[in-house]
Amino acid sequence: MDVETLEQKHGDYFVPAFVVKVGGEDLVRDLYLTVASVSVDLKEKAAGRFSIQVTNAFDWEDREFVAGSREERIELLDLFRLGATVEIKLGYGEPARLETVIEGTVSELSTGFSAGSAPALDISGYDALFALSIGKVTDYLENAPDSAYVARIAARHGLSFDGPDTTPEKSRIEQNEETDLAFLEKLAERNSATFYVTGRTLYFGPRHQDEEAGIALPWGGGLTAFSPEINLANQIAAVEVVGTSATTGEQIVGRAEHGAEEGRDAGDESGPERLAQALGAAPVLRVRSGVHTQEEADARALAILRERAQKFLTGSADCIGLPELRPDMNVAFEGLGKGFSKTYWISSAVHDMSGSGFKTTLNVEEPSI
Repeated sequence: MDVETLEQKHGDYFVPAFVVKVGGEDLVRDLYLTVASVSVDLKEKAAGRFSIQVTNAFDWEDREFVAGSREERIELLDLFRLGATVEIKLGYGEPARLETVIEGTVSELSTGFSAGSAPALDISGYDALFALSIGKVTDYLENAPDSAYVARIAARHGLSFDGPDTTPEKSRIEQNEETDLAFLEKLAERNSATFYVTGRTLYFGPRHQDEEAGIALPWGGGLTAFSPEINLANQIAAVEVVGTSATTGEQIVGRAEHGAEEGRDAGDESGPERLAQALGAAPVLRVRSGVHTQEEADARALAILRERAQKFLTGSADCIGLPELRPDMNVAFEGLGKGFSKTYWISSAVHDMSGSGFKTTLNVEEPSI
């Protein structure tokens, strides 16, 4: 989607708008509250976070946080209770045209009382991944792929599962006194996968790095700032993973070499390739891991190589507020010269709506240049 199409879709960005519903109540249109700011922070492999500030919530006569008329008033500390459901939509124009960017629950509530000013309420919380960080679990699954265990975690928290089957099938997948989120991170690491929640669906699978850019932003025409950095420090040309065979007890070695990176642009060179050129050699990272088959060892080596390569070119960007931008999608930056005008993969997106307008900040990654 190019910048002209986006302008038409969002009415030339003239009227930034939002809808914040807490417990099903629209704070602005149902309760006539003043929402001074809304922020949504979305990351891969982490719970999405939101924060809302309400500024006209204190009744000076009754000394309470309330909304509505005296006949039908609502106690806001009850409405914003911990665990209350939240839905936030952002965009431009009429409420019906706005896109849902996060659904979650309230986990924090704060305020401040000082002389000469009215206290505001700050409401914060997380999406459905937050529940996976609470409590420790001991469980196991035999003769199944890791994706089957991820589906079990999703079901434990009332989430649907989205993602391809992983390989290879494991003889035993064991979770021992760990939070579901921490164990999910381990499974993602050994499968070179990412994960995140959209609504009530948990995605676990490959990054969508090889897809075409969903949005193209030229510098000065939607993209307002970009700070890229190229760094060889954490690159490696090859990876060897050493384990012990479950059948013979002998040592097994999995290997992955530069050239197997994901998401690289045609004609560009990856971080591992650039490192080999710079040193005139191909440095190998050798690690010991709890793998028991050759297939597992090779997959683990490839996962490490790809994870390192992904951090070769990173950057932070500011652009016009676009609710479509989310982690695990691609965005094209244009007008930045030959080296930096390319397609980037989004690892995080922060959407901020306030009196200053609507802005989106991105963290992006790219394995080649």
